[in-house]
Amino acid sequence: MRRELLGLWRFRAVVQDSVHGIIPVNEAEYWLLQTPFLRRLHEVKQLGLSYLVFPSATHSRLEHSLGVMHLASRMAYRVVEASRRNSKICSALFHACSDDVYSAFIQVARLTGLLHDVGHPPFSHMLEDSIRDIVFNPRERGVEDEGILEGLEEARKVIVESGGFVKIHDVYTRHFIERISELSEGSDYEDLNILVRLALESVKPGFSGLRDGDLEDLGVRVEACRLVNYMLSGSVVDIDRLDYLVRDAKYTGVVYGYIDIDRVLEGLDVVEGEGGVTIVAPPKAYQPIEDVFDARFKMYKTVYYHHKLSSLQLALDMAFARIVGEWWSLQPGIYSGVIEGPWELLNPRRLSEIVKEARVYFDDPEVMSLVKTMRMKGSKTAVRWAKALLEARPLLPISLVKRMDELVSEIVKGGEWRAEHVGKVLDNIIHDDETFKGIVERSIKTRGVDRSAVKVERVPRRIVGEVTGALKELVERSVYLRTLIEAASIPVTLVYAYSDDEETHMKLYRERDRIRKLFTQELVREAIGRLKS
Repeated sequence: MRRELLGLWRFRAVVQDSVHGIIPVNEAEYWLLQTPFLRRLHEVKQLGLSYLVFPSATHSRLEHSLGVMHLASRMAYRVVEASRRNSKICSALFHACSDDVYSAFIQVARLTGLLHDVGHPPFSHMLEDSIRDIVFNPRERGVEDEGILEGLEEARKVIVESGGFVKIHDVYTRHFIERISELSEGSDYEDLNILVRLALESVKPGFSGLRDGDLEDLGVRVEACRLVNYMLSGSVVDIDRLDYLVRDAKYTGVVYGYIDIDRVLEGLDVVEGEGGVTIVAPPKAYQPIEDVFDARFKMYKTVYYHHKLSSLQLALDMAFARIVGEWWSLQPGIYSGVIEGPWELLNPRRLSEIVKEARVYFDDPEVMSLVKTMRMKGSKTAVRWAKALLEARPLLPISLVKRMDELVSEIVKGGEWRAEHVGKVLDNIIHDDETFKGIVERSIKTRGVDRSAVKVERVPRRIVGEVTGALKELVERSVYLRTLIEAASIPVTLVYAYSDDEETHMKLYRERDRIRKLFTQELVREAIGRLKS
């Protein structure tokens, strides 16, 4: 194995990866893989509960992390090659231009890829919004116990201090990486702790508190960490997305995620300009990059925004809220004598300390164990949501709009309106509370059902938001991407009906086709009226 592709330490092992083939691992990385934080990722599924819809989608967050480490290594080597050719690039990123410094930079990139998702909660993104909502709005989520509320208040303070209203997994990742850095101080690998902190700086610039003066011995500037961050999540084809698109397509069994990763990486250029060192896509790279965005668009439409997955996410959210609210009556044995209460699982600082001690992992199996306990010992409402996840698919929230693009197409063919305009009108209607309430009232009329016991949830989704920076320049030069971005910018809003009462919900379920038809008819009628006015 070439030393420059492995960072600072000797080759230790290989991982036979389903996407990238052989991924080499060096000694320090092998050591990190044995820590509780990385072992935990074996039991956190990349796509959460998606395996209930796509049965083969059982791949783990660790697989993805190893894949991103591999791609980070490859892209970092491209940066090193550019530094060897261009002294301005080298001086902007490094204190000295030497093989040892270059190896340190590659090591930072590899560790960033390995650790960038280390803080993901159980079931990855599927539980993230639930955790935030329970921590910040516990009473609205049915949490009444004063002791639990007090503990959640402390968790809330930690999250705000750690970065405020950002993605929850970013906050957890920050605290987990800080604990990993502490663990690495006791390892046999010199400078591993500072390299882990550099990885934190690369995951979230400014979080590590490192300055250039702290890094002279390694020779890597803080600016190099910003470039790694750009490679990870900010460039026109970030390595995080490159891996998960291909990996998720493979494991869900869809054919839309094929990307020629070699052509994408080899086509990118590393340049130095007024804004510092960055990575750009010259015209020769447009075609493989267009394939990336095509894969992204189709994967979001087919997999990530599948109507049944959002239904599962809603059910998981309801079940987890009941787990927290009914904690003392459930008396979960797996945590007995280990934690004081559920708030410790939702406090990123406290959880990082417990995981460091390998006492708790807060992974998928632990949460499913809690769901199974609730199935036996929970309240009537708690049992209803546990059953929805474990055994009774009809108890999942009922989708009233499965595919927004079908409604858009139906309206477009009956008039002269453009699809993106129709999509925005539909989205405005769904988010117009008064209008939406009227549509729901006219649609959900089921004999023997108390309307007040029925809840309707709007789940907004967006494939592409505002196009800025390097991507904007690329879109302006590619006719295909302009067309694709236009289609991907149409808002995707899924709508679900459900009841916390099992009997009421089953009445809705039996009438689901009629309710769905009425709802879509009312929605289309309102949209056409607005388009004509």
